[in-house]
Amino acid sequence: MKLIRPKKTTDKIIAITGIFSAVAITVGYTIQKQSENKLGDLKCSYLDPISIDIVALGASIFLICEGLYQIYFYKDLSFTGKILISIRTAFAFSILTLHIMQFIHK
Repeated sequence: MKLIRPKKTTDKIIAITGIFSAVAITVGYTIQKQSENKLGDLKCSYLDPISIDIVALGASIFLICEGLYQIYFYKDLSFTGKILISIRTAFAFSILTLHIMQFIHK
């Protein structure tokens, strides 16, 4: 694969990734906050050891960086392929958000 950045398509995909990520972060945050209000402190995710949050933080940061790298540098990826990477990156942002919330709670 060539590492050449086509400006027009890449900028569109980066914008789409930003929108998908903002939506994923908002949805994840909202669901987590609503479950906190309903369940109080009896949430299984908060009972996991802190090492789970640290591993999840590292994995989600890796997936975010890897996704953005692929979108930014790989020119021969199709638009559909870049959209799929964009969705995966948005899920990684959601995972990052949830585990930061859990890490802060602990």
